[in-house]
Amino acid sequence: MAAPWARGRGREGRGWGQGEGSVGSIPVDPYSKQSDPQVILKRQGKAVGIVAGGVVSELFERDEEMDLLTDVLAGVQRGEGGVILLGGGPGVGKTALLDAFLLRAADAGAQVFRASGALSGTGGDLAVIRELFLGSNEDEDEHLRAATRTREGAAEFEDRLFAAMCRESRLRPVVIGVDDAQLADAASLRCLLYLVRRLRSAPVMMVLTESTGPHTLPPAFHAELLRHPQVRQVRLLPLSRDGIAGVIEQHVDTVGSPGLVADFHAVSGGNPLLVHALLADCRDARRLDPRQPSRAVASTAFTKAALAWAYRDEAELFDIACGFALLGESATPTLVACLVGRGADAVDQVMTALDTAGLLEGGTFRDAVVGKAILEHVDAVTKANLRRRAARLLHDDGAPATVVAHHLLAASVTEPWAGRTLLAAAEKAMEEGQEELSLDCLRLAGQSATTERERAAVVMARVKTGWQIDPRLVVPWLDPLVGALNAGHLKGADAASAVKHLAWHGQFREAQESIAALSEAPYADDPRMEDELHFVRRWLRHTCPPLAADVPGPARPAARRGPQPRQVSPSSYAVELLGTVLAEGPDDQTVAMAEEILRGCRSHQTVVEALEAALLTLVYADRPDRARFWCDVLLQQAGTRSKGTLVAILSGVRAEIALRQGMLPAAEAYGRAALSAISLPGWGMAVGSPLASLVLATTATGMTGEAGAWLNQSVPEGMFETRHGLLYTHARGHYHLAVDRPDAALDDFLTSGELAKEWGADTPAFLPWRTSAAQAHLALGSPAEARTLVREQLARPGGSTHRARGVSLRLLAATSAPDQRPALLRESINLLEACGSQVELIRSLADRSQALHALGAPAKARMAARHARTVADNCGADALFRRLFRDEASEGDHGFEGAEGEDEGSANLTAAERRVTALAAVGHSNREIGRKLFITKSTVEQHLTRVYRKLGVRSRAELGDLFVGTHADSGTERLARTS
Repeated sequence: MAAPWARGRGREGRGWGQGEGSVGSIPVDPYSKQSDPQVILKRQGKAVGIVAGGVVSELFERDEEMDLLTDVLAGVQRGEGGVILLGGGPGVGKTALLDAFLLRAADAGAQVFRASGALSGTGGDLAVIRELFLGSNEDEDEHLRAATRTREGAAEFEDRLFAAMCRESRLRPVVIGVDDAQLADAASLRCLLYLVRRLRSAPVMMVLTESTGPHTLPPAFHAELLRHPQVRQVRLLPLSRDGIAGVIEQHVDTVGSPGLVADFHAVSGGNPLLVHALLADCRDARRLDPRQPSRAVASTAFTKAALAWAYRDEAELFDIACGFALLGESATPTLVACLVGRGADAVDQVMTALDTAGLLEGGTFRDAVVGKAILEHVDAVTKANLRRRAARLLHDDGAPATVVAHHLLAASVTEPWAGRTLLAAAEKAMEEGQEELSLDCLRLAGQSATTERERAAVVMARVKTGWQIDPRLVVPWLDPLVGALNAGHLKGADAASAVKHLAWHGQFREAQESIAALSEAPYADDPRMEDELHFVRRWLRHTCPPLAADVPGPARPAARRGPQPRQVSPSSYAVELLGTVLAEGPDDQTVAMAEEILRGCRSHQTVVEALEAALLTLVYADRPDRARFWCDVLLQQAGTRSKGTLVAILSGVRAEIALRQGMLPAAEAYGRAALSAISLPGWGMAVGSPLASLVLATTATGMTGEAGAWLNQSVPEGMFETRHGLLYTHARGHYHLAVDRPDAALDDFLTSGELAKEWGADTPAFLPWRTSAAQAHLALGSPAEARTLVREQLARPGGSTHRARGVSLRLLAATSAPDQRPALLRESINLLEACGSQVELIRSLADRSQALHALGAPAKARMAARHARTVADNCGADALFRRLFRDEASEGDHGFEGAEGEDEGSANLTAAERRVTALAAVGHSNREIGRKLFITKSTVEQHLTRVYRKLGVRSRAELGDLFVGTHADSGTERLARTS
């Protein structure tokens, strides 16, 4: 019987092409009157070829599912009906599996019908049914619409359709595939459910795919479907690492690096759609640069794939995915629902979909690239609105300020509450090393400030942040800072710290005026300001003494009743200790307190000026070994950062420590690191200290040209009114000595000395200007003046420290009678060796060698030279050794072998034996020698046995006499043995 909707002139019907790998269309006879379901089935049954984009791809980790589908198909061929409900998250490969199976079914001779549900479709009722059986035949489509407008007409159509399918299935099996069935219209679902109920008596197979998400099959449909015994439910999972490896191997010759599969899994979560997109991007990247290593590269294809699975005609899925992408690690179901205006149930469903697709991990996208790809397809206005809402939601929920700040910056929010959050975020970002984020927050905070006090807070924050990054950034904000201070808009502690920044950049007059302003309202009675001002005053006392002398004393408020408890911070203690050492010299208690302060400090929690003060206290207390230990600890706490004021100042101190220990290459390296950590203008008045270390290190190593280049660097005039200027002038004097300009050297030494006395910092441990001036006098032929200066230094507080006394004794020997020099120099050598001052030790050894030569003891002189050679090798002072030992350095093996007058045994000593001999001669134990030379105690004993035989001595005492003579007192002998 002809169906009434089949009458009329038909058009071309759509179907699956029969050819291999092709998609064709079957023409409908325009004059046919047989348009009932039987005829429709016959027409569409001819389309059996199934492809995906014209390419048939191999599926991975889908063997079990394909076997199940094939088994059901085999049952259909035996006359049994069956239904498969194929579920899974977006992009896990449901469509690909369905297409592959339908192709296999067509190859097996089955009649294949395929359709897809879609929210965006305009087909209305029975849209999926019409796509399955009518294609694009609009005339028959209209007849079908008319026939099914009534309940009776629809029921009649369902009965006749099933009957037609049963008749056709007698010839060959019928397979129906519906992709995205959850998006099918209700009428089509009713029709499909009707067919399911009748499948027990018909050899028809139905495969439905359902994607998890906000749109699912109606619960009633699910319940009705799953109660039938012939229905089986299958859920696809993302690919495992092995599955990803199989996909990669299918497209490239080798998987490449072992981490490639892990990279793919980390980015895609095993989602096949994204895995293939990553492969495409990787192939493109390798095509552009064949040398590029194999790795997961997310680019254009990945972005399009992420958008494809996120959109899928489901606006809710895309909106909620955007919410998760935008909130990132802050995302929670409730926050996302509030952000995008969707219900909590929909958010839960999308989370389930993303999780089953392998894209979520712990409530966030596995890789930020996925979220970024989604957000790239949101228009700017919508994205900005979402950012504003996200910022407010997170702020109200008490999220970290830096998290809120990311959204504020993206949307340029300038509301008053945003300004406070941005200031907090800027401070937190600096603690976490996110300098650019901190500066961005401050820029936007400045735009949101509406009152003078708010603007002052932003200025102070910019000064603090700029100081940590590079003090050069502070300069543009100094005038607004002074204005805010004078207007009373700064907090007490901030107001006092402003003085420090002004002094650092040489604005001494403004600093002095600012301190005067702090003694007046509204700062006078603020205890927080007093504590900070206490620290600043003491810092000024040893940093910029002239300014500290002009600063009025602390105010004494009269309104207070009774004693007022006051907490002194470790920072204040540290600067007080340094001031004490500079004025009075070191003592054991000072050293212990400095170490106690450093033990309780952390580089990111303590102001760097306090750390510098505590370290320099140890340096000027003649404990460079302890200073080195703590400075290295603080540099390690700074992490891998090589920039910033903290690293700059600590590196500058480390350079001074290395210089005190005579480690010249290290001193130069740390000095360079200090100057590269921040800009030269950023160093302000403090630039003199690292430059002084570099000048002294390069001068000592014989690189006077490089030392001169450092001295040619532009320095601020105000530097010479600071402690750093004293060090710089003193170092310049040693450069003048090295280039044979003793008059200029003497002028620099005396100038620095006069200022040191005037400023109350005249201790040899800090600035040994007297012994330096004595060297200049000796070069000018004035030994009497030199001797006077040396004796003055020995009498000064701190003049008895090992290093200061060792240098003084060397110069005192130079002004003494020839027969008195060896004893003085021996004591000098022992003192300098005890404190580890290797450069000064080489100089004392050189003077002793010359003195012994003058007294007619060449063998002993050469032993001193050998000792100096060992020390020079250890500290990188080869140029200094060659300059001081010109005769020995010009001979073979630095004068240690074949020298005239040397006995045969000594000439035959190896280099290793000479080093062991030099250390043993001054009293080191075998264990100490082994530790210094990195050899075992047994090796030391073997070396000494051979040395005794070659030199003809019987004991260590005779060896010591051969090396240093017999003019030393027992105290010096004991010191050498225990150093």
